[in-house]
Amino acid sequence: MTTRSRRVTSARLLSAALAVAATLGSLGFGATAAQAATNPQLQPALTAQDHAITDVPGLVNGRELGSFVGAGAQIVDAPRLLRTESLDKVTSAGAQTLASKYHVDLVIDLRTPAQVSAKPDVTVPGAQYVNISMFGSDGNYSDDTAMYHDLVDKGYVSPSSPGVMIGAYAQILRLMSAHTTGTVLIHCSHGMDRTGTVMDLLYRILGVGSSDILHDYLLSNTQLGVTWATPALLQGTFEADVAKKYGGLDAYISQTIGVTPTEATALRSRFLVSNDATASSISVGGVGVPLDTAADTGGAVVTAPIATLSASDVRVTTSSAAATSAVTVSGQTATVTVTAEDGTTMKTYTITVALPTIALAQGTNIAAGSTVHVTGAGFVAGAGYDVVVHSTPTVIGHLTAAGDGSITADVMLPASLATGAHTLFLADANGNAVSAPLSVTVPAATATAASTGSSGPSVATGGTVIAQPAPWPWIALGGLGLVLLALVGVTRRARSRFGR
Repeated sequence: MTTRSRRVTSARLLSAALAVAATLGSLGFGATAAQAATNPQLQPALTAQDHAITDVPGLVNGRELGSFVGAGAQIVDAPRLLRTESLDKVTSAGAQTLASKYHVDLVIDLRTPAQVSAKPDVTVPGAQYVNISMFGSDGNYSDDTAMYHDLVDKGYVSPSSPGVMIGAYAQILRLMSAHTTGTVLIHCSHGMDRTGTVMDLLYRILGVGSSDILHDYLLSNTQLGVTWATPALLQGTFEADVAKKYGGLDAYISQTIGVTPTEATALRSRFLVSNDATASSISVGGVGVPLDTAADTGGAVVTAPIATLSASDVRVTTSSAAATSAVTVSGQTATVTVTAEDGTTMKTYTITVALPTIALAQGTNIAAGSTVHVTGAGFVAGAGYDVVVHSTPTVIGHLTAAGDGSITADVMLPASLATGAHTLFLADANGNAVSAPLSVTVPAATATAASTGSSGPSVATGGTVIAQPAPWPWIALGGLGLVLLALVGVTRRARSRFGR
């Protein structure tokens, strides 16, 4: 700790004064002190991805991990860790918020025993508390640069005797790698220097870039209303010393601190999440969807024999096993939304289902009683379908789709089919139309006695398929009538002879 400790109260008072000045400025009393004091280079503006904590009373410098891009294009999982100042000014309500909203169950305090004794943390309900003094027993510094030199390797003698600082880094990072539930909260006095170098190392392990690490470090200035943290301290002193003495941050982390590949992998698994919101496959009624087209503005159109589309007809496989998908349906259009593991990255796919079409080899002007050759494609392989003709729904044949979904069959139009326009389509076992209707016309010259066109349940709207009646009962009845008439005639002639 440097002479900053004597300036903390002043800084907090300054922050309050700046807030009052900002209010006066908003009322028209001239330029605010906050505007005059802002240093964009050292006090970057907070953004949504910085996740500043503003709802914990008594906490000024607090934020979750930044949602930066890390190794493998994954995203840092912000809620997994909080970096803050000491918790001695947090109210009991604030401590409860840390436990209930932020799920803090491990607090790592980097201060010296004397600092902890002077300003003990307010207890976070249910959280484990661990004190790891990075400076050992002596944390007083009169010069910031000297402090940042010591933040590299205070007490270092040899690899077998690395000293208090390197030992502290190893303990902190191993504790984080083994923590698999809840949220870690790590802090020092101001949440800036000791916490800042720990975060520098953690972010490096996670694969976060230097500019993002520096941005996160400088945000402590923004939240505290100071300019203590500088690139010269973090990059020009701490990181430069590491590079000079230990060959760079990667070597320092793996060789000097001794973070093993297993521990590094555990940290990445814990603090990185996928932002992959892509689908690896989508099918509708067993028909594959072209993903690139479905992701475009207009969406994709697929052909499938589905009379009424439902979410259960859509199957989605996500590229990342941790991603989730949701399907909504409006009419014959399905919208698939994939949400990445990070909970914010999403991708949408739109698919419209069109019914397959059928055709007649003979064209669409067909004489009643004619045999026609029906063809089509886009049906379910091995599924059976009825061939139906309107106006009065009449089944005129049955067929089974081939392995490639194509259909072909020869069927006969009813001889009694009336002159004029009719429709032909395929229906499933429930009588639902599963092909686009094909218009056919029976010319007047070839029409037989017109059918009455009586109304009946519509196959296209889910009605019962009406089977075509067989003609033989009527033929039999007609023949019987002729026989009876003949018998009557014979009887009359016999009576006339005997009557004479």
